[in-house]
Amino acid sequence: MEFVGGFMIMSILLGLFFAAIWLSLPMLLLGLRRQIMESHTTILRLEGRIARLEQQITNQETLTRQLAEVIDTSSGGVDGTVTR
Repeated sequence: MEFVGGFMIMSILLGLFFAAIWLSLPMLLLGLRRQIMESHTTILRLEGRIARLEQQITNQETLTRQLAEVIDTSSGGVDGTVTR
């Protein structure tokens, strides 16, 4: 009989353990989902900021090239070999 009683105690303890896991699992998963959604939102914001920075750099490079072309076509050029 001691064997059956011990088996019943172990079964009850394992059942309580698995019930605790089963009841806490949805809360853990919802918390994890919330963190993933926040991370996704942050990544989207960062991607937008990076795109704006790339656009600013491209615009700056375009302006720099245009200025360089203006300087190159002016008399004397960049190196000053042509006299005015």
